[in-house]
Amino acid sequence: MTGVFVTGTDTDVGKTVVAAGIAGAMRRDGIDVGVMKPIATGVPRKNSIKSADAELLAKLSGSKDPDDEINPVFLPLPASPFAASKILDIDVKLESIFSAFRRLSEKHGFVVVEGIGGIMVPIRKDYFVIDMIKEMKLPVLIVSRAALGTLNHTLLTVKACKESGLDISGVVINGLRSNSKVETTVGEIIHELTGVFVIGNIPFVENLNTNDIVDLVSKHMKYDLLIQ
Repeated sequence: MTGVFVTGTDTDVGKTVVAAGIAGAMRRDGIDVGVMKPIATGVPRKNSIKSADAELLAKLSGSKDPDDEINPVFLPLPASPFAASKILDIDVKLESIFSAFRRLSEKHGFVVVEGIGGIMVPIRKDYFVIDMIKEMKLPVLIVSRAALGTLNHTLLTVKACKESGLDISGVVINGLRSNSKVETTVGEIIHELTGVFVIGNIPFVENLNTNDIVDLVSKHMKYDLLIQ
């Protein structure tokens, strides 16, 4: 089994669109792909999968896996997992996450795992998203926002990943609104300063239709580089 852990420089940078798009593109290419949102928070949906992010991952990948494998932990409060678990008095059971991950890894040739927020989002008091990535032993794909400040956020994320010994598959810049010199130079600077390549520059699309996500990601991202 190979796979990738999709993280972001912040929340709402487009991790779900990128992760689901990758899974859908791989499925279209005939790759047996599994998907996972290990932990999610927010307002629960009425569907069987409570997380909207996990639902999109499942839809675009065509996953038939059980809901509790795709999203083993859901906390019904829009907050970080640690904050939500304290407020709701719910113990986040890490073993349920890793048990689900092992089952998905055994069933599929490639697994796309989408994190929650950035790599330093706390899950428990002394356990962060970056610790989960280390235990899963997956390379990291970093999704960054096409906006002022993204260099700082991206460099901090890359630095933390490297200091933790994580392999970085690349960076995807999401939400480009123009082809200005500033925007096109950001990717060059990220590579120059970190040695990490930007493997995707995804444009902003107003009212993006779910059915268009796979085409958008496959057109603007070198997702084939994720396959080892």
